[in-house]
Amino acid sequence: MESRYFEGESEKLKVSVVIPSYCPQNYTLECLESLRQQTLAPEKFEVLVILNGPREPYYEFLNKAMLDNGRLLYSSVASACSSRNMGIDNAKGEYICFIDDDDRISPTYLEELLALARPDVVSASNFLSFYDDGHVEDHPRYSREYQRFAPLGEQPYYRPKKIFSGPWMKMIHRDIIGERRFDVSFPSGQDALLMFTMSDRMKKVCFTSPHAIYYRRERAQSLHRLGRWGLVRKYSRLAWAYTRIYLRHPRDYNFGFYFTRLLASCHGMVAKT
Repeated sequence: MESRYFEGESEKLKVSVVIPSYCPQNYTLECLESLRQQTLAPEKFEVLVILNGPREPYYEFLNKAMLDNGRLLYSSVASACSSRNMGIDNAKGEYICFIDDDDRISPTYLEELLALARPDVVSASNFLSFYDDGHVEDHPRYSREYQRFAPLGEQPYYRPKKIFSGPWMKMIHRDIIGERRFDVSFPSGQDALLMFTMSDRMKKVCFTSPHAIYYRRERAQSLHRLGRWGLVRKYSRLAWAYTRIYLRHPRDYNFGFYFTRLLASCHGMVAKT
């Protein structure tokens, strides 16, 4: 599906919203509807939906639901991170936002994030969990980090470190991302690894008002199927990946931030085996 922008409108484009979608269902329509309701002018942002895995009947389903400022891309590789990479490669906006297709955002989400983001400053929003029965509650990691640091104003990026364990609730300048991409050789953990890799180009994090909210849909967690040694290998690889990145350019990365990534890998190794 081609972009529906008229000629010349791309000069106004500020934000690219990247949404990977595997076997989309009605919840994806809710996600897209939350983007239609944004207070940010539609000519200032685009929505890239990357359908991955089986193409039909999902492509036509999404094509009918696509926003006027949207583009629908397809990848046969069933991978959220590979799809996010495709979204980055095709994005035209100055800033990038990542949203999962079963999540949604509040109406002022994009406008408030854009007002605060800068080429070396990542803007971050409030974050809440919601359930299919309509229940909404604080997320144990992201909500508490937001509540702790948002009242303090602009912060060094390495202080509210927990928000960098995933790609959500943030707006990131494309110069921070640069040529870096999600490492699809990892079955999981790519999100936090990319966030760490990009931290050499970050200086600060600033937070929106509580009204700009990323709503994460909570589902029953699947059981780990890697086994004990599979999990040890996974988290050992992640720890080594962080270490390689840091040792190549130790002056560019914050040691404390690097050390917390190692601790998180060790915690995952111990807690899940």
